[in-house]
Amino acid sequence: MSNNSLLLVDPNFNTDASANCHLLLKITNDSFSYAVVSKDTEEINIIFDKQGCEDVQKDLKSAFETDNYLSLNYATIKAAIHTSNFIFIPDEWFDDENLAVYAQYLGSEAKVYTKHNKALGFNTVFCLNDEVKTHLPEKTDLFPQSEPLVALFSHLADEALLIDFTAISFNVLYTKDKKVVFQNHYESETAEEFNYFLLLMIEQLGLNDSIPVYIQGIINEDDEHYNCLLKYFNQLYFFFPAGKQHSELLADMPKHYFSGLLALDLCE
Repeated sequence: MSNNSLLLVDPNFNTDASANCHLLLKITNDSFSYAVVSKDTEEINIIFDKQGCEDVQKDLKSAFETDNYLSLNYATIKAAIHTSNFIFIPDEWFDDENLAVYAQYLGSEAKVYTKHNKALGFNTVFCLNDEVKTHLPEKTDLFPQSEPLVALFSHLADEALLIDFTAISFNVLYTKDKKVVFQNHYESETAEEFNYFLLLMIEQLGLNDSIPVYIQGIINEDDEHYNCLLKYFNQLYFFFPAGKQHSELLADMPKHYFSGLLALDLCE
């Protein structure tokens, strides 16, 4: 296991019980993580996280070849996968028989997928790299990287920013008047780069300093990214896992590190 990876396993986890567990996979452009959650007790049995991946596809392939936990039989497998090729389409404009029309706006020749958000009344149309899919089990339910953020919509204030950090990038969701207004992903290796993108969003979205900002993923109080946010916003909140999952595994860990991963269990 490399220096930039983490593996936590409940010593009481019985691999024979995997058939009653969910496997959740979060695959960004620069990180790979997974969790195993019991669907009966909602106990988190395993957490794995690897940041700063130089080649996510290579790391993913290696993980499924060498990690015995990933080869177990799971009741459900969900994967949220990074893609820059996605659009949101309201239900009233969506026709699932005309995906080729929407594909023209995705800038990719890869296979087109769709996910419907009934609560918010829109569809996400997206493309995924076929090579990533080949490394995953056949029964994997595929989601765009935006979906775990959108799944947390009802847990936010009426107007809010939700930012999910990896070690060198971040994924952001902006909501207002009970609607998803903006969602995007940015690569940001330094605080200076983060500051640039943050100012861009503040200007384009007309944000003020009183908007609640929920933060999760690889960020800590008083680190450079946190202090950058403090320059522009008065309300910062670490966003802890929104589901009912619980585990002694996270007792000594910053729980907000895994909120985005565990939110995948809320996705349908």
